[in-house]
Amino acid sequence: MNARKVTTALACAGAVLAGCGEKKEITSTPTPPPAETTETPSTSPGQSETEPESQPPPKATTSEKPPRERSSPEDQQGGAGDEIPARSQAMITGRRGRLSPRLVRVPPFIAVRVELRSADGGRYRLSGAGKTMRAGPRVSAMAATFDGLRPGRRLVLTGTGGRVVVEASAEPGP
Repeated sequence: MNARKVTTALACAGAVLAGCGEKKEITSTPTPPPAETTETPSTSPGQSETEPESQPPPKATTSEKPPRERSSPEDQQGGAGDEIPARSQAMITGRRGRLSPRLVRVPPFIAVRVELRSADGGRYRLSGAGKTMRAGPRVSAMAATFDGLRPGRRLVLTGTGGRVVVEASAEPGP
């Protein structure tokens, strides 16, 4: 009887600490002495209630991947960012008939997104590598993405307001 009171007190304390008091929490506490579990089967041997207690508890969810596979950010929902390819940004602004900056340095091998903006409402155009961007009174900005450049290579864009050079010479990282 004394051991039974201690086991009950431990189960209640575990339920209070857990804050919810579900049976799931109580069954995770230390198992009662073997004498108590053998008493139940002797009174009713045909019941199926005693079978789950003698077997290990089932896993919480069976659809989860093993921890090794689950730990990689690539395998989780959202991945490691491979859905959106890496790229650099080059913002070219047209103001008072001129484009600036005239030279943009980007990391090699990484795609470049060039965005042309009209800051004064004037019409500006940039073209190169088979792509053309226009910005003006109706469309204030337009962008185009270009393939990554090898180290030392340049992408020359020409148009209204001058020429812009995108050069693969910047070092990636801090």
